[in-house]
Amino acid sequence: MPRMMKNLKQNAALPLSLLAALSMVGCNETGSSSLGSSEDEHEHAESDHPGRLVIAAGDDGTQLYMYDLEANALLPGTLSLDYDASALYTSPGKRFVLAIQRDNDQLQVIDGGLYLHDDHVDEVIPSFAGTLTGPAPTHFRVHGEQAALFYDGDADNAVMAQVELLTDESLETASSEASQTLTSAHHGVAEPRGDVLLTTFRTADIGLPETVDVYHQHNDHYHKEDTISPTCPDLHGAGSNEDYSVFGCDDGILIVHQNGEEFTAEHVDNATLGLAAGERIGSFDSHHELSQFIGYAGDRVLVIHPEDGDAEELDWTEGAIVSLESHSLDPHAEHLVLLDDAGDLRIFDTTDWSEHAHVEEAIAPGNTHMVVAGEPAHIYLSDSDNQSIVVVHLEEGNVEESLPLTFPPAALAWAGLDTDHDEEDHEDEDEDDHDGHDH
Repeated sequence: MPRMMKNLKQNAALPLSLLAALSMVGCNETGSSSLGSSEDEHEHAESDHPGRLVIAAGDDGTQLYMYDLEANALLPGTLSLDYDASALYTSPGKRFVLAIQRDNDQLQVIDGGLYLHDDHVDEVIPSFAGTLTGPAPTHFRVHGEQAALFYDGDADNAVMAQVELLTDESLETASSEASQTLTSAHHGVAEPRGDVLLTTFRTADIGLPETVDVYHQHNDHYHKEDTISPTCPDLHGAGSNEDYSVFGCDDGILIVHQNGEEFTAEHVDNATLGLAAGERIGSFDSHHELSQFIGYAGDRVLVIHPEDGDAEELDWTEGAIVSLESHSLDPHAEHLVLLDDAGDLRIFDTTDWSEHAHVEEAIAPGNTHMVVAGEPAHIYLSDSDNQSIVVVHLEEGNVEESLPLTFPPAALAWAGLDTDHDEEDHEDEDEDDHDGHDH
């Protein structure tokens, strides 16, 4: 069904609060750091903090800097990774950042140093929580309070793929809640769904996987219980919400519906999705509270309705000749943010998919990394040429003052407080309770 697109450009800015930067010196046992000792701790009077950015240096991929968004300043020193990070991901509870080092079969866990303690926020010095190891860690998928990390394995050396279930609680000790070694090595993905794990499997000797298996958690490991039918040839990309998981196939998408312990699936072909020959959806944006999925087929953006088995195309370019550079949902899945290769940001309201704001020339065209995070949500863009972070207020749709750096930034991640889950907890009490690899 067509949806009306409207422009709601706004201009008011909400500046970040200012505090004096922390003075810190020290080191950690895992990796090296001059960010200070975790004994340097202070409390907030209120249970809020705008968070911290973890920023990889573009001129030295092993160096991570921390920018405190409340102090509005870089924290002194750096955290030194063992190897260059292939990607940075934020944990489900937002406290930790995972620095994936795919080519070196490991990831290092960074504690962002912010967490709720009773009615206030404790701040500690960012530090390494430890290291997880496995063959070629790649896809990291978050669903609610869980995340699944998929290790591709090494087929040439008969090292099988693996999956680890991670939570913020397990990451405090750089460990997993449960893990499973599969019986094939392949570039795959896993979707965590409570005590169930949907994970890919490849029967052929080479290529992408074509089936999805259902595993049930038993303490610290899983037992395979079923294989989803139909198949999904050349599977790449996945997403989940409360009732569905979706996977990208070369001939369409596989929509898996969970009803208690029962899983049913349907395959929707590319023609039904409105895709031409040679096109396919290879990545998704999803959120546990968003009923739709956003699928990406090159520069085409499709809003997928899993309960109906159909999709509508989002006319995000409005006739402009641009390509899609980056995409992300905000933390509450209220907005979809698209960055094009001209440096424009286009923000859409997910309630009706109307255009909320169009921020023209937010950043100069180039290899830009984007993170959408915080409360209120902001868009952070790495500006390597100007050694700064461009900041855009998501709700107001305007560019704020850039964050000055002393180095060219590359990959970004945000660490802070999980306001989404905090609100859920309060509601329960009241009632009685982003390859290089897309994913």
